[in-house]
Amino acid sequence: MNRNDYDNFKFLHHQQNPLILYNCWDVASAKAIEEAGSKAIATSSYSMAEAWGFSDGEQLSFEQVLWSISRIAKHVSVPLTVDIEGGYAVDEESLANNMEQLFQLNICGINFEDQKVNHPNQELWETSEQSDRIRTIQQVAAKLQKNVFINARTDLFFKNMKHSADLVNEAIERTYAYAEAGANGIFIPGLTDRSLIEHFVQQSPLPVNVMVMDGMISNAELQEIGVKRISYGPHSYFQAQSNLQEQARTILQPPAHYLEMS
Repeated sequence: MNRNDYDNFKFLHHQQNPLILYNCWDVASAKAIEEAGSKAIATSSYSMAEAWGFSDGEQLSFEQVLWSISRIAKHVSVPLTVDIEGGYAVDEESLANNMEQLFQLNICGINFEDQKVNHPNQELWETSEQSDRIRTIQQVAAKLQKNVFINARTDLFFKNMKHSADLVNEAIERTYAYAEAGANGIFIPGLTDRSLIEHFVQQSPLPVNVMVMDGMISNAELQEIGVKRISYGPHSYFQAQSNLQEQARTILQPPAHYLEMS
């Protein structure tokens, strides 16, 4: 990677065409996605954990996350952004320590969520608390003289499945606070209703990132209403696993007539 990765990555969030990220989970998937023409590489925490036999939710150790990201970073030549969930930290000291280790690697961006990972009630950090956590990350980056694109993720739309204009406005309030704290983008996974996404985009002070999932409108429609980043999350992993299983089934379970001939 070169020193302009951050600038290039940030620029990709301010074009007419949205940045499309087909998320990876290891070196092989990252290289395949880059060779397919992706302008940036993004990891999926869910996919990375599943690939190693763990559940999502910071069950994969932070040490192994660092190792996996370091391997991916060495094998891609486009900007790399990584999903770090809640930073594997419950206080700002541990968050700062973890980010200092992470920022030693060749990455230009992170996804950072406001859900308290593995909390039984899917509790979110208070807006002011999460804002302070974002400031801590920015302070670490400044200390290391490194620019990092912070894609602040709010899990409001996963915590509350009854989506409404009021919930969107609550998310917008968080977005303004996160932007003031130093976030560069806002990620709103779970929201799929076109009118609500459009309302969010119109009100957001930051480039908006959505996640492809059941019920999501088309990429063309997302571009039309001003979404700047479209992530596929674990969809790419599910698709790869499905294709692998189907190919294996074809080989391991040949048609009956083939067995009769042999």
